[in-house]
Amino acid sequence: MVVAGGGIGGLAAAAGMAARGLDVIVVERTGRVDAGGCGLVLQPNGVRAADVLSERLGARLRAVGHVTRRDEVRVLMEADGTVLAEEPIGTDALGAPQISLLRSVLHRTLLDDALTAGAAVRLATLVEDYTAHPGHVAVHLPDGHTIDCDALIGADGIRSTVRARMLGDGPPQYRGYTSVRGRVTGSALGQRGHVVNGRGIQLFIAPVGDDTLYWTAKITSPAGEWPAKGPAGARLALLDALADWYPPVVDLVRDTDPDDIVVTDVHDRDPAPRWVDGRVALLGDAAHPMVPALGQGANMALEDAAVLAETLALPIGVPDALAAYARERMDRAASVVLASRRQGTLDQGADRATAERRTAHIHSAGRKDADLVDVLGWRPQDRSRHPERLAAPARAQMPTARTKKGATTMAAPHIVLISGSLRPGSTSDRVAEWCAQRCAEQGTSVRVFSGAEIDFPAYRPGLGRSHAAVAGFLGELRAADGVILVSPTYHATISGLLKNALDYVNDIDGPVPYLEGRAIGTVAVGAGAQGAASTLTTLRTIGHALRGWPTPVGVTVAQAPAQPSAGADEPGPEAARLAEMVSQVTWLAGARAAAPARLGAVA
Repeated sequence: MVVAGGGIGGLAAAAGMAARGLDVIVVERTGRVDAGGCGLVLQPNGVRAADVLSERLGARLRAVGHVTRRDEVRVLMEADGTVLAEEPIGTDALGAPQISLLRSVLHRTLLDDALTAGAAVRLATLVEDYTAHPGHVAVHLPDGHTIDCDALIGADGIRSTVRARMLGDGPPQYRGYTSVRGRVTGSALGQRGHVVNGRGIQLFIAPVGDDTLYWTAKITSPAGEWPAKGPAGARLALLDALADWYPPVVDLVRDTDPDDIVVTDVHDRDPAPRWVDGRVALLGDAAHPMVPALGQGANMALEDAAVLAETLALPIGVPDALAAYARERMDRAASVVLASRRQGTLDQGADRATAERRTAHIHSAGRKDADLVDVLGWRPQDRSRHPERLAAPARAQMPTARTKKGATTMAAPHIVLISGSLRPGSTSDRVAEWCAQRCAEQGTSVRVFSGAEIDFPAYRPGLGRSHAAVAGFLGELRAADGVILVSPTYHATISGLLKNALDYVNDIDGPVPYLEGRAIGTVAVGAGAQGAASTLTTLRTIGHALRGWPTPVGVTVAQAPAQPSAGADEPGPEAARLAEMVSQVTWLAGARAAAPARLGAVA
């Protein structure tokens, strides 16, 4: 495996893959593995990802950074020192702490973990291009040499050469503000986090241990203006801009050594239509650069690395593993990119109206950001139950989409099946498993949720963001290309269990909200024809309401069909209709998976 880029995402991916027995080479364009910037915060989702990468890594990060205390708060204030709120940031129901630390410390820790696991690092070397071959990738270097590898992971940052080769989508987009960052020891603010708001400027301050604070000033300005000043000039200009601010905050900047200051304009990109090109995949800022408003850039890179390492360790082929990685990560990353962009606009308070909305939000919510529980509550999926379902063993049998440009073999889609009965061994559960087997036979990956797995608390907005089981459920739906709903008939309608679970779909936002563009298969289980037909109608109505594509065939059944076997009789009419519905779901889902842009919903 070749990893292009020795930043946070690249080193984390190398450490995770090497720890799972893969041969890994990190190719870094600079002459040293180091970190620009000053500090960052590992949020609970990033800490969980580090724990997945290796137990040693998670423990070391807790040892080298500032771990939030259970009762710790962050002070949110106006530029004159008026306190707006104290935001709790200590360990809570999310089950993992925040850890603030210097970027250089994180880099050294990741590098050590990667080298200890057996990864190699090649410095002062640029990945210039790549060529795909059957069974391998040729990675081209500027000196004319090539490296043949099983996979190339493009983790080479916001101006990734791997991404440019794969997508050719031009430069990143400037977002209207710049970032000036530094660190200082012995501040009068003490070892306590702060967010300080001014017109067109916001300062974020966090402790990193050893009586040291790192700070970031985000400043609304034209592109290129602040980087042109250089570190020393930017420090003086920032002091001028903060002249009337709370004195300890001004002193924080004044006491910072200009050599410790970093200045960069803030950019991001719109969500990419794909992350994978056969045996080449994007990761971190190369895949989803985002503004720093939610502090999720490094955390999402760690999530990427954890999922990538886990999928590549499964007993499936490299192309299938990379496809499964992208399928799991793309919608979530896109949602965080767009949420960060929205928060960044609010943070800057560049005009009076925006500044007033920012202050009103902090007063009412008691925190800086929007509700982030759905972001921070990320947990890795359990791939141990059916790893074979991530593969596409029947890829050659996948249906073919016919377009104006001719026939195109579809990518293997991911199907989620949901049963609406709590009774162990219920007909609904058995029908869902029967359909899952037929999906897998047609080359899809599948995830089946039994009724017991969707026995969630009654829905209310935001609750699902702090509930681990619901977060996993929504994560699977975000990754799904198709969904099959199986409900028992209760008084001529669907079960309350299934309806409650589907209500949580309201919490899926981002560029592809709800179940938009997904194929929806529907099955009503009931002995009475009239009641089952009414239930089926309700399922199809819900599928439309969730912006999905209900298949032309919906099915009512009284019992679960027997699994087919050699020499068995022809399937009965119910089994035949179920098989037809499954084929329609997999075909439509395959079209979605193969499309260069996500398909929208029917009108």
